Amino acid sequence: MIWNPSPPPFQGRLAVVSGQCRKVGKTALVADLISTLREFQWTAVKITPHSDSGCPMNGSGCGCAPDEQTFAIREESNPGAGDTGRFLAAGANRALWAQTRTGHFQDVLLPLAAALHHDCHVIIESNAVVEFWRPAMLVVVVDPANPDFKDSVRSLLGLAHAFVFRSPFAEAASARSALAHLGEKPKFLQHLGRPLPTGVQDLARQLLTASDHPNKCHKSGNTAVF
Repeated sequence: MIWNPSPPPFQGRLAVVSGQCRKVGKTALVADLISTLREFQWTAVKITPHSDSGCPMNGSGCGCAPDEQTFAIREESNPGAGDTGRFLAAGANRALWAQTRTGHFQDVLLPLAAALHHDCHVIIESNAVVEFWRPAMLVVVVDPANPDFKDSVRSLLGLAHAFVFRSPFAEAASARSALAHLGEKPKFLQHLGRPLPTGVQDLARQLLTASDHPNKCHKSGNTAVF
């Protein structure tokens, strides 16, 4: 259970998009938020906490030990390349991909915070990061028609500010037990490929400008001042 994550150790405000399972549309929601809320001039991050290739830095051909080179952070420059390229194509100022070895998620946090130090609004696609950094906005993507619901995500539900549904709650036959405790928090239906609901946009603006999540970045024109 997650009880008390700390404020993120960088200047700007943090938004996080999590999801009940793979392929539920987390990347799509991040891209929608970036393209719709362009005034925040986002830096977008995708965190992959279980590197499939072994070494996050050099891939499967690397001969390093399991406790060496436990993470890698790459900045994307190609708007057409993978998920981080989608973030750039949607209008993000910067896009980063952080990979970690299984069991070494915490190793990437301080280097990632350093990489984000001068960014005023950061949006991260990740489930695991919420265990350590408390976001100004946490949106969890769920698909009631999909029975796959990670146990690790259940502990996020109480921290979420809102939920984006990929199918109606009436279809929640197999996932109903996981979704039964969402309470009165805002819920929005957005089928994949459809426009971001106005309610999500309004809530995001409200949360990201709230005084109880101070942003140490102050803008003068297009220049960030610290």
